[in-house]
Amino acid sequence: MEGYLRGMKKTVLSPLWLFTFFFLGAMFLPRLAPQGLFGDGLLYASMARNLAISKGSMWAPWFSSGYWLDFASGAPYFENPPLMIWFQAGFFWLLGDHWWVEKCYALLVFCLNAWLIVRIWETPLRQTPLENRYGWVPLLFWYLITPVIWGNPNNLMDNNLATFCLLALWAALDGLFSGRGVWIKLTLAGALVYLGILTKGPVALYPAAVPFLFACIGGLADGTLRKKVFRGLAQSAWIGVVGIGLFALMLYLVPESQHYFEQYWQRRLGVVLSGVREDAELSGWARLYILVILVKEQPGLIAVFLLLLFLARGRNIDGQAFRRERRISLLFLLLGLSATLPIALSARQNGIYVIPGMPMFALAAAYFHLPVLHYWLAEPGAKTRRYLTRLSRFSFVAMFFLAVYVVMLFGQPGRDKDILHDLPGLQQAIPAGSQVAVCERLMYNQQVHAYLQRFHRLELTRDLSLCHYALTDQTCDTEMFEALKAGGFSKNTAAADPEARFMIWEKNR
Repeated sequence: MEGYLRGMKKTVLSPLWLFTFFFLGAMFLPRLAPQGLFGDGLLYASMARNLAISKGSMWAPWFSSGYWLDFASGAPYFENPPLMIWFQAGFFWLLGDHWWVEKCYALLVFCLNAWLIVRIWETPLRQTPLENRYGWVPLLFWYLITPVIWGNPNNLMDNNLATFCLLALWAALDGLFSGRGVWIKLTLAGALVYLGILTKGPVALYPAAVPFLFACIGGLADGTLRKKVFRGLAQSAWIGVVGIGLFALMLYLVPESQHYFEQYWQRRLGVVLSGVREDAELSGWARLYILVILVKEQPGLIAVFLLLLFLARGRNIDGQAFRRERRISLLFLLLGLSATLPIALSARQNGIYVIPGMPMFALAAAYFHLPVLHYWLAEPGAKTRRYLTRLSRFSFVAMFFLAVYVVMLFGQPGRDKDILHDLPGLQQAIPAGSQVAVCERLMYNQQVHAYLQRFHRLELTRDLSLCHYALTDQTCDTEMFEALKAGGFSKNTAAADPEARFMIWEKNR
């Protein structure tokens, strides 16, 4: 088989790399370039910007004195650990307060995660004839997963968590597969798990399962399961001890961090696990809904997996020569489940939460189908070469048009166009950082809070007595009319725009 593999020309695969770059760019960049973000991404960007201008502090991030959830708060914010906010605050400190700063951060995280997926893919293949080949496959499979497509451009903490998890996995797998510096690399993996905990909480612990699963799969292959499993357990425990130990040391040495994580437990993590928080509605067997989410969020990957499985069966492709790669596929599948199934402990579940484990399913599918891909590409015939040549030409041309399209999209309103349309008028009529009165319906609107804070530092409240300005929309205008009149407010006719969503009211001087 080695001679057969060595006969494969690396240049044959470059069209597939080129197409993969185009495909990832086409799925990512048009969602990144326009203005507008999902509310969570704007929330994190607002706190990072505020930290960069010294509003709030490292252990007390500040969003706004107004928040859209009565049982939570953005002043300060304790809903998630703060590490990503710190990193992104550095971007705002360096680049200034521009709408595209969090977009640059999302681009960096996307590129880093993609690079790490390829590095992890190549780690088990070192010193084999397959080294440095087919790295495009897990990337392509990764971008067939729904939350990856919409999550990557939206500045989510889960993307940043995936970065630290992938780094920890790379360190652990490199040590285990190479057999060199194992304990040093496992210690490094534990330190990266600690950084993951500081990014998005206990989900970051799943890379600790790598040595145990690696030992189990290796033991099943050569009949030494009992001997290897104890060593694997010890190594997995070590990763956990390092990660949790560094976290405990931080709590001991930094009193502010202890207060922060006490609040995080009391306001978010503890109440979500117990199911007593208002937005955590799942209980009993319903918490297994994460399995439904897992299937619903991967229709593209599942479809391609089944199609390749059908083609392999139809052509009688023998996967026996790739038994090792199939075992590696199982390792990544189990790691994906390790990242996902613990979410069943939570009474609050969402497709966002599975993002850190999704690269594992892409890697598992890629390793499983390595035989069929190799069958087509190791020694491509004339027909396949013609197809690859056409694919290369198509990718070059498509990347040019994609670049033009992205340049045209840059800065244009993407999502939430009505709010973005109103922002210039609001910025002119209301001083930055003002408290602004709104009605109940707008007070419960996350997007309104996030956009007005992110782009003009406005803080929303229900209390008219605190404010010199008020905002209404068509519904709130009727609801608040009498209260606004009684409070001495009148419409700002100079800022009136017939196409605007919001109407500005100003207190008479």
